[in-house]
Amino acid sequence: MTQLILAFAEFALSFGLSALVIILTYRGFLRLMPHMNGEEEIRKGNAAVAIMLGSLMIGSALILQQAIYPVIGILMVSLTSEGLGAKDYLLMAGYALGHLVFGFLISVACVQIALKFFKKLTGSMDEDGEIRKGNVPIAIVLASVVLVLSMFMKEGVSAMTKTLIPEPKLGSLQILP
Repeated sequence: MTQLILAFAEFALSFGLSALVIILTYRGFLRLMPHMNGEEEIRKGNAAVAIMLGSLMIGSALILQQAIYPVIGILMVSLTSEGLGAKDYLLMAGYALGHLVFGFLISVACVQIALKFFKKLTGSMDEDGEIRKGNVPIAIVLASVVLVLSMFMKEGVSAMTKTLIPEPKLGSLQILP
């Protein structure tokens, strides 16, 4: 029964987190494009803007996905431990929230690094202007940079979330003979 509860909790957490990532990434990155109205550009059929926005969402999701695993571990500890009080559950909820917030902040930072890296890579080209004009090849290269960087950064993010946000210590483990 505990495994079923854990599986359902992981499913619900994954679904909720994916919806949150999509909403926050979509809205957040549209706001980071003050020089153009991203939604209007997509409505007009600007494939370059859609490719860029899609890659930013996928890149953020790849990185943030790594923050889910420690949260599932915390959830498993809390559901399988006996004798925990309300204070222990609040502590575990705090650790879980800390992992998720930290993971989200790191994912946004990594995507920003990818965008800045792309601007350095292309030199004097006006990437924003090219994407606004609908230059699909530029958008594809930008999307590739974002996705490659996200794929490599996610392992580092996983290690950082496990290291920087400590998991609670709940006593000792005893193995039966």
